[in-house]
Amino acid sequence: CEARGCTWCSTDVPNAPWCFFPEDSPYGYARSGNAEKTDKGWRVTLNKRQALTLFGNDISPIVLEVEFQTKDRLRFKLYDPNKQRFEVPLKISGPGVTAEEANYEVE
Repeated sequence: CEARGCTWCSTDVPNAPWCFFPEDSPYGYARSGNAEKTDKGWRVTLNKRQALTLFGNDISPIVLEVEFQTKDRLRFKLYDPNKQRFEVPLKISGPGVTAEEANYEVE
């Protein structure tokens, strides 16, 4: 774990990972700019942190959309804003709630 640059931290929290990348890791993505409020939630652009890759064929930038659908259901979508891809045509509608009304928190 530590040889890959991960942090090892045992915990008593149920289902929490013991091995994870720290926030300043060269892997992964970082937020580019501020979150944009949408009608149903938020939209955030993420850029790859460095040229390092764990899985290959990384896309940068990517967009994360968060939609508060019901008090108990959240939908998130990650996509490439520069290249259209096939999406399963599944329409899931919800009454739409605000973050303040939800029974969960998003950071």
